[in-house]
Amino acid sequence: MKLRRVWNQAQASQPRVTRLLTLCAFFAAGIVLGQVVQPAVTAGDLADYLRRYAGLVAESGPTQASLPMAAAYLREPAVIFLLGFCTFGAAVIPLVCLWQGFTLSFAVACFAASLGRDGVLLSLAAFGIRGVILIPCTLLTAQWAFDKALARLLGEKAAPSRRGPLAACLALLLLGAVLEVIAVPRLFALLLTKLS
Repeated sequence: MKLRRVWNQAQASQPRVTRLLTLCAFFAAGIVLGQVVQPAVTAGDLADYLRRYAGLVAESGPTQASLPMAAAYLREPAVIFLLGFCTFGAAVIPLVCLWQGFTLSFAVACFAASLGRDGVLLSLAAFGIRGVILIPCTLLTAQWAFDKALARLLGEKAAPSRRGPLAACLALLLLGAVLEVIAVPRLFALLLTKLS
């Protein structure tokens, strides 16, 4: 009897794993796309802008990050969460995952290409904390929302969901936003002084 229950749970979780792998594939495709598109865009003004920004941070010391930078932690996960309540969310959620992978990859690639070898370390300082927090939280939220949207689209009754992981994601995203405002500019400035 116990073995049958475990077997049924394993069978029920198979579609969820497939959906998560689908979302991960879209995210990975976005990462590859960001790397492919970057060489065509970085030339000229963007490289100059990144060099001026790095110089400004080096001269003026750590500056407080703007609210839009901190809001980047909540933007895509909030959109994905809301898409879970829409039938068309089943088609749009993978595209948002693709976009999230693209923007992170493109930003890191721009830093690395514009600032040379030091750009890799600077991009790690600028986007490392964001990537560590944002990627798993986005994918976990996307899986929850994707399951909900597909259930709505197919007219199925949605399985009862646990909200604990979503609450943990929200707490981590808020922590990331605070770190973006407090720690990331200092880390970036510290790294700039070491590299200069």
